Formats: sequence, structure tokens, C-alpha cells
Amino acid sequence: MKNIGIDIGGTFIKAAIVEGRGKIVLSSKTPTPKNGQEIPKKVIEIIEELTGKAKIDISEIKSVGIGVPGVCDTKKGTIVNCPNIENCKSIEICKCISQRFGVDAYIDNDANCAALGEYTVSDMKSESFVFVTLGTGVGGGIILGGRLLRGINSAAGEVGHIVIKQNGERCNCGRRGCWERYASVTALVRQAKEAGFTGNVSGRSIFADRAKGNKKADEVIKQWLEYVAEGICDMVNIFQPEEIVIGGGISREGNIILEPVAEFAQKYSIKDTNSKRNTKIRISKLFNDAGVVGASFLYTQN
Repeated sequence: MKNIGIDIGGTFIKAAIVEGRGKIVLSSKTPTPKNGQEIPKKVIEIIEELTGKAKIDISEIKSVGIGVPGVCDTKKGTIVNCPNIENCKSIEICKCISQRFGVDAYIDNDANCAALGEYTVSDMKSESFVFVTLGTGVGGGIILGGRLLRGINSAAGEVGHIVIKQNGERCNCGRRGCWERYASVTALVRQAKEAGFTGNVSGRSIFADRAKGNKKADEVIKQWLEYVAEGICDMVNIFQPEEIVIGGGISREGNIILEPVAEFAQKYSIKDTNSKRNTKIRISKLFNDAGVVGASFLYTQN
């Protein structure tokens, strides 16, 4: 049986037909409507296009899962509010999909979906698992006892809003010094510009400059990685999970990110003398596909 995963972003909606333990049969990428109220209609169109191109009847689809970049009500299947998409609030998206196709539909935060995707392709061997996404902000998904930690209001896992610097940079959440103000890719770009970088600066270009021997890029990245590591160390100390996985597009840099972060966490986190009982930190296997794959498995959490 196949499932469909939908990952709604501020710029694009990614979608995929997924089968087995995370195999993508067919995927698509479509611009997100500027008016959030148009998203259900667009998602229905995407599902019709995907199944049509794959020559799959909707009866072959077990469920549809949707990840959203904001607050949702997982029980009612509604988007409560997505701050980065205009007029994207109070949308009964699961009801719209179920009525149109006659399939079960589920919803969750996009970082939770990414965590579930990574957890699923890892054969769900870890009972405790924290997924951290480094991108425009810093997102997180937490799995304890094999279940997503959603909290009383489906808003758990906002790891980007732990404070790592008192009275630091003002965050969009209203507080100062939040982890995402220092460890997101947005923060990395800002830090590079403050160090004198000009032009079309991106996370990718900063790492490329470092690879070419640019000492200033090396200094910026080292400082940024320390910020990343501070939060990862907090995740270890709070949850002591079996695994912490670092995802997001920037995670493709692999060991350049992983090694210094893991070394910092090993040095400063609370740990057991038995190394087999300490948290393993690794890079995502799915990268940017984690969201759609995880969304396709939301039925396992409901």
C-alpha cells in the first residue's frame, strides 16, 4: 500500500507518493499559494497530478499526511497558523482532502514530519530520538518511546527557542538569545555579512569559500558551529536520547558539521562511563526528503 506525503513550505509545496520503508515512487515541487486559504485546493490538485502521472488509482492510497510550517491541531486536522504564509490560519485541510478522495488525512508540524521520516528509514531502532533541522530557523522533532512528542497543544519540539545567550539577538518569538538566532542558516549568513562578506551570500557559498581556503569563512563557520553545538549539547542533557540527527539542506556538508559538533557535545554534555549508553549524533540520511517521507507515515502516529 502506498501513502502520500505533503510538505508545505513558505515557498514551495513538496509532495511524494511513498511506499515501503520510505521509498519515493514519484515526487513534485509546486510554488506555495500566496494566500494560505488556497492551499487545500492546491494540495488536491497536486494529489490528482501525482496519482495521474504515476497511473495509480486513489483506492491504492492508504492515507495522506501533511506537514506544515507552523501550529496545527493534529486531532482536528486543521492548520491553526503558519506565520510565514499570508492568511494561512484556521484551515480544515484534512477534512477537505478526506471529503475529496475518501482517504484518511493527517497533519503535523513539518519538523515533526522530518523527525518521523528520519526515524522510519532508520528502521525505528531507537526508542528515543531528536531531529534538529538547520535552515531558515532551527526546528525540531522529538520521538520518545517510539511516539512523536506533541505536547498538550501539538506544539512541542520548538527546540530553536531555547535560549543560549541571555539578552542576545531579538528573536521573532519575542525573546532574546534563542538558539535559532545563532545556529540557523539565516544566522550563518548574517554572521558572514557582519564579518565583511558581500554579494549573494548563502550557507552554501560560505562553505564553498572555506573549502577554497578563505580564512574569514573558516572563522565564521567555526563560530557558527559552536553555536550549533551549544544547542545540541542541551538536547543531550535534557533528553539523553539514543540518537540526535542533524538535518536540513546545510547538513549535506556532512563531517564538516558533524565532527566539531559531536566533539563539543562529547566534551560538555553529561554522559555515562559506558560509551554504549551515550547519545549518538549523526547527519540526516534523507536531507530535504525527510519532510515528505515523514508526512507519509503520520498514519502510524494516529
